[in-house]
Amino acid sequence: MMGMKKTAGTLIHLIIAALFACTNPVNNSTKPGIANIFAGTGQPGTDNGAAGVAQFDSPFGVAVDRADYVYIADENNHMIRKITPGGEVSTYAGTGQAGDANGAGASAQFNFPTGVAVDSSGHVYVADYRNHLIRMITPQNDGTVMVSTFAGTGQAGTVNGDGITTARFHNPYSVAVDSSGSVYVADYGNHRIRKITPEGSVDTLAGSVQGFRDSANGTPQFSEPTGVAVDSSGNVYVADYGNNRIRKITPEGMVSTFAGTDQAGITDGIGTSAEFDEPTGVAVDSSGNVYVADSGNNRIRKITPEGMVSTFAGTSAQLNNPAGVAVDSSNNVYVADYGNHRIRKIVHE
Repeated sequence: MMGMKKTAGTLIHLIIAALFACTNPVNNSTKPGIANIFAGTGQPGTDNGAAGVAQFDSPFGVAVDRADYVYIADENNHMIRKITPGGEVSTYAGTGQAGDANGAGASAQFNFPTGVAVDSSGHVYVADYRNHLIRMITPQNDGTVMVSTFAGTGQAGTVNGDGITTARFHNPYSVAVDSSGSVYVADYGNHRIRKITPEGSVDTLAGSVQGFRDSANGTPQFSEPTGVAVDSSGNVYVADYGNNRIRKITPEGMVSTFAGTDQAGITDGIGTSAEFDEPTGVAVDSSGNVYVADSGNNRIRKITPEGMVSTFAGTSAQLNNPAGVAVDSSNNVYVADYGNHRIRKIVHE
């Protein structure tokens, strides 16, 4: 009898999901400049399946691999989700319960994961916000994955050193990985950008106390950095959330303001004449254009290599606190539409 009730409930659930998908279709059009729905119904949940019936709960981070599979830090579900190029959604790792357990993907736990990045070998790195950890998800030959701790002790702090035994983070928000396998961390609670070598050694790349200062002498300041990205030349871009700016760190360690002022706003323009409102995520394409999830403005902004800022996509009626942004091999842009519980896709022109 219990099995029959469960089966009936499942059938009813599927019928409702299908009806919802019919009335809320995923827009897979190729019209450029439009933040089309790539996956998600708009209702918070954990359902897997086709793009039109799958659910997320406050997706924050997004990354794309070389084969255009999309990975999502599904924050309130404590999961990492995976989306095929065709829009099929599955749970990549996580049980849905907050925790810090390592192991097989289906039994591993996260605690409000907010950032994801993927390297050329398919390893997925996770900024595990509440656990103060950087986690790594490794694909196995049998098609499963294993979750391990890449860096951090689980205790909040600013300590550098060996990733597993010594190093500490404080609410890491975002991660990025370069071509050599080094991982960059927007260490939100410490107001710093950290760097982890492929061998797991952690150092502070830039930042000190909370504030605002451009500098090349080791004392630059950030305020609650939430997003980080790295280009092919090794320049690191930071969404400096508390300062309403996008910052740039050169390979030599020079920190400068790439765009934005201390005033929250929506003005387009060149460099420091442009305005942002709580920028949260950043990504860079193969031509050096930087895309910004401008959370407070409900828009995606674009910054050319010369520093010209424009509105790339989004309105307050379409996006709701976009948090993460990523670019695929064809320069299509993916957005973690946090407040709408959806993943969006902006097709390259």
